[in-house]
Amino acid sequence: MLGSIKRILKKTPLNSIVFRYRHFKKTKYKPWKQLVDLYFEEKYRKKLHKVPPIEVVNFNANDICNSKCAMCNIWEQKQGFEVSPAELTSVLSNPLFKNVRHIGITGGEPTLRKDLPQLYEAVITALPRIVGLSIITNAIRQQDVINRIEEVKRVCDLHQKHFSIMVSLDGYGKMHDKVRGREGNFESAINVINHFRPTGIPVAIGCTISKVNVWEVDELLEYMRLNDIYGRFRVAEFIKRLYNDNKADVIRNFDEDEIYHLILFFYKLLLTYEKDATFRRTYKSIINVLSGGTRMIGCPYHSKGVVLNSRAELAYCAPKSKIIGDALKEDALQLYKNNIDERNRLLDHDCDNCIHDYHAPITYREKILELEEIKWRRFINLNNPSKFSAHTSVRPAKGSRLQVLITGWYGTETVGDKAILGGIVEELLGKYGSDIRIIISSFYPLITKRTIMELDIAADVIPVYSRQFVATAKGSDIVIMGGGPLMDLDDLATPLTAFRLAKTGRGKTIIYGCGLGPLTEDKYINAVKEILHLSDEIMLRDQKSIELAKSWLRKKTDVTLSGDPAKKYLNRYLAAGIEPVKRNVLTCYLREWTYEYSRNISYDDFLLLKKDFETATANMIKEKAAALGVKEIVFEHMHNFVVGNDDRDFSRYFIRTYFSDYTSIPLRYNKYLSTVDSIVASMRSSVYNICMRFHSVVFAHTLCADFLAIDYTRGGKISNFLKDNAVDHRLITVEDLVDQYLALEN
Repeated sequence: MLGSIKRILKKTPLNSIVFRYRHFKKTKYKPWKQLVDLYFEEKYRKKLHKVPPIEVVNFNANDICNSKCAMCNIWEQKQGFEVSPAELTSVLSNPLFKNVRHIGITGGEPTLRKDLPQLYEAVITALPRIVGLSIITNAIRQQDVINRIEEVKRVCDLHQKHFSIMVSLDGYGKMHDKVRGREGNFESAINVINHFRPTGIPVAIGCTISKVNVWEVDELLEYMRLNDIYGRFRVAEFIKRLYNDNKADVIRNFDEDEIYHLILFFYKLLLTYEKDATFRRTYKSIINVLSGGTRMIGCPYHSKGVVLNSRAELAYCAPKSKIIGDALKEDALQLYKNNIDERNRLLDHDCDNCIHDYHAPITYREKILELEEIKWRRFINLNNPSKFSAHTSVRPAKGSRLQVLITGWYGTETVGDKAILGGIVEELLGKYGSDIRIIISSFYPLITKRTIMELDIAADVIPVYSRQFVATAKGSDIVIMGGGPLMDLDDLATPLTAFRLAKTGRGKTIIYGCGLGPLTEDKYINAVKEILHLSDEIMLRDQKSIELAKSWLRKKTDVTLSGDPAKKYLNRYLAAGIEPVKRNVLTCYLREWTYEYSRNISYDDFLLLKKDFETATANMIKEKAAALGVKEIVFEHMHNFVVGNDDRDFSRYFIRTYFSDYTSIPLRYNKYLSTVDSIVASMRSSVYNICMRFHSVVFAHTLCADFLAIDYTRGGKISNFLKDNAVDHRLITVEDLVDQYLALEN
């Protein structure tokens, strides 16, 4: 139905618009109704509105500031003419503003105006039907800011208008002071926040990300979470009213690592922090722009917003619009209408590339993408029956070359998964030569595109929940479930669906380098059994998985030991013959311990054991470091993505919790990105490695590094790997760790 609606909408001539609109409005399925409404509103917006439906005004109370921000030049301005409260009332009484429901008062720094409360009074006088008012402040002059805002709140309360505060905060501690160019500003900002939070006024922080603070945003987010402070994040943009055209060194000047780091960070906000659907869509749009795409979310300033500066001059938006006239001297409504070419210029030339965090209701384009994903998520689902005739009509995607689809957990890959992919591709090239087309399915394609760039792999990346995935799985000569565990995950639907589709297209199906388990629930066990039965070749990474697979198979399929594909890729580093320069460093590769590896005990008991385990691990690290006489303890990370738990987040928690008073040996964590190259280099150069992530164990053993493996899998993949390689003497269990090192705390 979605496809037919899209096709008909695109072909709809203007003279039949009413007929088609009425036709689609009759459909009972609500998402399609919304889609059609959005299409017609956007396509024919100019014809629907005789008077611009302005609902939002961004009013700059002044054009001066007492901050010296790295990404702004307002602070260089001298104070000039500022519209008075009476003049503001006069301007806002124009018909252009009759439908305004919200005004945000910004600057400069608005609290520098002593008549700030009177400005709010002027707004309410001119617009008695206004619903909400807000302010953004840098909170530098702490007491002045508090006094001004309290007076403003009294005005809003008197007229029963909603009021909210946003405090600028661009980093934790001294980083914020550096960005803002004012020592002590972090402390004053927190004091202002803490002053107003108990009053019931909604208070949020606004963080602007530039070249200066790009690597510090995770620390700020952690501080906000620990202190229950809500906030929103934006990427610094070139904005005319901030006079920052000459700030190209710090605005949108990120290198590839910084861009990828920001993509990971906004995914973290999107998936684990922000609850508001509109702001989540804004973050998704920011990710798309950062990755080289266009703006996805709409903007209120396309048709429902306007900017009014401190001189009462109008602009269509703050970032890119020219001033279109003086609303004190000319009719505001006529200024808006007569300069519509400027708005159209913005729409045509600037809006698609704008990363500024203006929020707006969902657009037609977004709705199409949303419904497409919903459609394919319903199809690629463990609850979907094995007969899926609804999509067997999708035409297979096949070229002239041998086509190989690699599926699995890609899009959430750890450094270990990257090495797995490198090993699989290396073997494919060795077997078939370079004249093959490799396609990788990914839950988050941007993540996997970064992976193939790091590995220098020539491959195409396609999203899992898409028509492309279905067509590619049907049309490929070989479909490979490439590494990783077949375990209790709903995402088992991905390899299961790929293998089912491959069989409809007569493709060869291979399990390569996977392990089995942990598997505790019937639906996951049944899914893995079906994947095994659909497989033409089964190569598993450990002997225990082979034994389990053979016990489940009814047909005579060979099940062989492949080992972990990452090992084959890592051998290239040994073959290069370059000896590492040793550093007197103890390096740790820890991860958060999660419940799926301890389902044999209750969750409450697990939490108690987890606390003892973490304490004992910290004590062991301290003792090992002292015994080895190392000069530094370093926490490195096998995973940087929030899906699967970003190890950098765990390191911050672990250091804060167990090393806050530790001064014996310097320690640090690596806040930057991890690659196969960087982990190999750190591991080979360290005198000792404490490994917890499974692939940190694989790396350490393969690279002949000195290491100890913490078996958080409790007899699972870590134990299996070490036994298969006859190095289980390097293993320490959770129980042994607690028994040996917990008492050291006392």
